[in-house]
Amino acid sequence: MYPEHGTIEETDTIGRPTDPVGRALLAGAHAFALLGGGIMVGLAGMVVVSVFGRWLFSAPIFGDFEMVAMGTAVTVFLYLPYCHMRRGNVIVDLFLSRTPKRLQIFFDVIGAIALGVIAGMLSWRMTVGGLETLETNETTYILALPLWWAFPFGVLAMGLLALCCLYTASMDLKRITR
Repeated sequence: MYPEHGTIEETDTIGRPTDPVGRALLAGAHAFALLGGGIMVGLAGMVVVSVFGRWLFSAPIFGDFEMVAMGTAVTVFLYLPYCHMRRGNVIVDLFLSRTPKRLQIFFDVIGAIALGVIAGMLSWRMTVGGLETLETNETTYILALPLWWAFPFGVLAMGLLALCCLYTASMDLKRITR
């Protein structure tokens, strides 16, 4: 949370939560984002090696596009909780920019609750889908990588995003009622 989204009691000077729940959620979200960044750096390195291998030796990395597709999907999920905790979501404030601050915060609460509900439902349905792909032993076409490997990352990230949304909504509600 950036300073303009919270009071001094709720955040430090650079917008990090100071309460134990907020700090724990931000730390978890930060760890997920770092993991996503590490995966993305690995994927970028693999693509570079594959392109140079194709160019120099006519020998790319076999199935690289499958690994890039799965890895990119995983990293997008891993980035979402940190983005939300840092208030990095895209906000279209065309209609709200001139309204009172309390009304803007109210709509932030509504948005956080809606996103939290969606994230919770996605976590639940991805759990079901991941278990199905595990039961059916579904794999990728070229490398025959099991598809279920990607699901735990998405399930955990969506679960953490749902918790982060509930947290930010509760903090914003406190700001409205003061």
